[in-house]
Amino acid sequence: MERSIGDWPVDILTEILLKLPVKSILRFKCVAKTWCHLFQSPSFVSQHLSISKRNKHIVVYYRNDENDINDMRLIVDNNQPLLCYRDLGQELSSNFPHMYVGHFLVDNGLLCLLDFANSRIILWNPATREFRIIPECIKNFGEDVYGGIPLLGFGLDPLSNDYKVINVTEFYSVRGKQRYHAVYKMSTDSWRVLKEEEVQVFEDLDMGDNLTNACVNGIYYWKAAKRLGPVLQEHKIVAFHLGTEVFRVIQSPLSKPTGRLLPLHDRISIWDDQLHGNQQLSNEKRIFTIWVLNDEGHWTKFLKIEPEPEPFLVVGLFVFWKNNKLVVEPRSRQLLVYDLESKEFKEIGYRTRDFFEFPFVYTYEDSLVSIRR
Repeated sequence: MERSIGDWPVDILTEILLKLPVKSILRFKCVAKTWCHLFQSPSFVSQHLSISKRNKHIVVYYRNDENDINDMRLIVDNNQPLLCYRDLGQELSSNFPHMYVGHFLVDNGLLCLLDFANSRIILWNPATREFRIIPECIKNFGEDVYGGIPLLGFGLDPLSNDYKVINVTEFYSVRGKQRYHAVYKMSTDSWRVLKEEEVQVFEDLDMGDNLTNACVNGIYYWKAAKRLGPVLQEHKIVAFHLGTEVFRVIQSPLSKPTGRLLPLHDRISIWDDQLHGNQQLSNEKRIFTIWVLNDEGHWTKFLKIEPEPEPFLVVGLFVFWKNNKLVVEPRSRQLLVYDLESKEFKEIGYRTRDFFEFPFVYTYEDSLVSIRR
């Protein structure tokens, strides 16, 4: 094994290079073949990602239908009074000018985009600026079929170190409601359609939407509800193990359909909000309770958050960022960072245009993972 690169011991040089941003590493690939091979090694890519996770950014997206724009920004906290950002929406539009991002998911610095306009799924690494249009999952529904908007999942399979996309598509035909379940592997660039016995957990379940789901430690989670009658429902959570490709159903700690599934310190959590006050917009106050799933499969109450209504009336929580900071949404629609310790707010400089426009907000870290074929 080579013990040095030039005048530097390889272990010391590797330690230095691991701390560089992806942009710098890509420039240094041409320095020497040994550097290029080092940057492409699975060990270096994995170690670099672990370091990147200590300095998480925020990626925010919403669809501006009024101006036909995919508004996507990468928010970076440089410990300055104002947060800076990178315009990912402009980069996306320059590569795919007629794209309509209906949903997108994030895991380990990779984005999985569902393009409504062209009925396709695209993987994107913003740090390396690589894209991959994955093959079509469903070739033909048939003429008598309608519906067909997929519910997606995306994440890293820790057993094979491979990225996978889960597609659960519900559609209707003369035979009634049906579902199509398939798993895509990035390493083979192909789909595997799941057999009927593999998806029996979906019987009598109504799945949620792409707005509230999450991947944690190789398991992807969606909200769902089990039908107990014409009106009555029992709230559930569907979990898919990316390694074994097995579904299971978990009881939700909530008795109502509200709440958001989000990662929290390498655990899956569900955030619930309670409305207090006289229901008038000027007097209402929300208390947010966070439940965490432990190793025994039980939900425990982790934290209760009661932001003061002044100077901002918080109506929604999006994600834990870092250092006890939350990305929150006030009634003004101006996204803010809320510090749990100081109780102070910091402006992100991002505002949705309309009360009914629901932004996607995820944590993000730069990644060297290549998605080229």
